[in-house]
Amino acid sequence: MSTRSKGPRGFSEETVRGKTGKSSEEWYALLDAWDAPEKGHTATAKYLRDEHDVDSWWAQSVTVRYEYTRGLRQPPSETDG
Repeated sequence: MSTRSKGPRGFSEETVRGKTGKSSEEWYALLDAWDAPEKGHTATAKYLRDEHDVDSWWAQSVTVRYEYTRGLRQPPSETDG
């Protein structure tokens, strides 16, 4: 059974690892060590793409998941309507 992460980019860990070569937690540790919160979203996605050969789409996805996990980004609010 696959596990899904919460949030808008809730891909299974199997999918994340298969597409990026690392689990979400491995990426988060790497981004923490790189000081991603201080560098911002664009630089973080570029870092994943350029330095770790992550596909652009997946670099954005990992970055957004990281930001949600670390409280750097708020999930979109759900509205009735």
